[in-house]
Amino acid sequence: MLAADDLDKKTLVLDLDETLVHSSFKPIPNPDYILPVEVDGKLVDVYVLKRPWCDHFMESVGSRFEVVVFTASLAKYADPLLDLLDKQRLVRWRLFRESCFPYEGNYVKDLSCLGRDLSQTIIVDNSPHSYVFQPANAVPISTFIDNMDDQELLELLPVLNELEHAPDVRVVLGANLGLRDLSS
Repeated sequence: MLAADDLDKKTLVLDLDETLVHSSFKPIPNPDYILPVEVDGKLVDVYVLKRPWCDHFMESVGSRFEVVVFTASLAKYADPLLDLLDKQRLVRWRLFRESCFPYEGNYVKDLSCLGRDLSQTIIVDNSPHSYVFQPANAVPISTFIDNMDDQELLELLPVLNELEHAPDVRVVLGANLGLRDLSS
């Protein structure tokens, strides 16, 4: 459970890999970061490409939401990457693989472990398996690999603007995404 910091704001849970960035052990053209990570006792370079509009998106949501990055990645990779990605320290909390729940061969991000009101909690993730326990809180996003014309983070901002003022985000998301209301 997270400490109560920004209880006057909605909680925005963001996935890392294939949502905000794409990472590869193989060199990629024009990486934003090259991150040395220890794997099996030796350092290997991880090549990281930020999704277009990532910085703008983070600046926009950082002051309006309690931002949490919840990733199924290991902390030894994700924590130093977030140090680079979040230079303004807009992310209030970082949760890694050990906070995920193994379920049917996937790592599930159980939002109830945050200790936040689920009516005030949103998750943005490219993998529906990640939010299978709380699908009514989810804003799906396409998987990002290397499309530098991608606009999804920019297009997500009006959705988050609407959710910021909603009494219950699950009602809005259920109506907009055709999900049944799973909050009851």
